[in-house]
Amino acid sequence: MIKYIKSWSFILYITFSFSGFSQTTNTNALCWKVSGQGLSKPSYVFGTIHLISKQDFFLSPQVEKVFSECNTLALEVDLNMDNETKKVVGKSAILPDGKTISDFCTPQEYQIIKSFMTDSVKLSGLKMKLYSRLKPVYLQSALLKEQLKDSKSYEEVFAKKAKKNKMNQVGLESVALQMSVLDTIPVETQISEMLKSIKEGKANIRIFNEMIQVYKSQNIEKLHDITTAEDSGLSGFEDAFLYNRNQNWIPVIENLVKNQATFIAVGAAHLGGEKGVLNLLRIKGYILEPVF
Repeated sequence: MIKYIKSWSFILYITFSFSGFSQTTNTNALCWKVSGQGLSKPSYVFGTIHLISKQDFFLSPQVEKVFSECNTLALEVDLNMDNETKKVVGKSAILPDGKTISDFCTPQEYQIIKSFMTDSVKLSGLKMKLYSRLKPVYLQSALLKEQLKDSKSYEEVFAKKAKKNKMNQVGLESVALQMSVLDTIPVETQISEMLKSIKEGKANIRIFNEMIQVYKSQNIEKLHDITTAEDSGLSGFEDAFLYNRNQNWIPVIENLVKNQATFIAVGAAHLGGEKGVLNLLRIKGYILEPVF
């Protein structure tokens, strides 16, 4: 619900965030060891995809091992929310004033969306009614989950493991900040991009599965390129949704790794490129080495 409208690949970013940049050119890895700068213990950065089918989910023994050696889990946001925060999150995903998606479309546009929801996603009447109240960016994420049927979340898996291991759990940013970034996208723009995705076939589960194969290959550079390649029509997309957040996370990450061994799991799109988390840490003098 919290975690990407850059055509369909932007929705994948919101729900999954891809990326990566290799210290050794052509090295494919999702998990990176962070050392140097006087750290007494190494920490680790892992690139996630926020939603994946159970049959495609994987965690290597190497990742399991380094996770168990850490004292703190840092996700984009702390999933341990109180009931009041959960209510705020839920309310933020819903269109205002009791409106539905049809209130922001022409009859012809709504018919395209409705047909996709009923014919391709196979939604029932009750779910149609409930989902039609979601903001389009959240609606697309919900529809993807419906198409996946049986899915898992890396963030939820890590959070459960952290609780079992009695690890500290923190967020690199607040839920309110993450939701506010998404709310900078006008509903009309969200609908326009959703319609474009449906018409071009990019909202189909087949396209998502193709991206999953790239994720499973751990080619983080290619994932980064996919995320930033398309012209979404959103001014400042990369800065608002990727690079500004990456920059804001660095001092938080530095404070964490200086005090305890930390496992940092963020959408893989945040890792790559010159303005990615991995390179920003290198610029600070840390050593980044691929684990798996």
